[in-house]
Amino acid sequence: MIRDRDALVAIAQRIAEAENRVGQLNDRLTRLKSEGSDTSQAQEALQIVSRNLSNLYVQQSALRRSMWESRWAKAG
Repeated sequence: MIRDRDALVAIAQRIAEAENRVGQLNDRLTRLKSEGSDTSQAQEALQIVSRNLSNLYVQQSALRRSMWESRWAKAG
């Protein structure tokens, strides 16, 4: 049970980091666009980080579901 909780905390930390990075990249894209600069690299990085963030949300959901099912099985 503690391992599951530790895993959830680790995923939550990675989610927070990825969300922060998405915000930074969005700010950078806005700045680059306003300067008339090429945004292709920043857009690509944003897509990659957003995809990773989505995967983390899926992992978090799966782990929560697994923990819930484990608790339900023990209670039943």
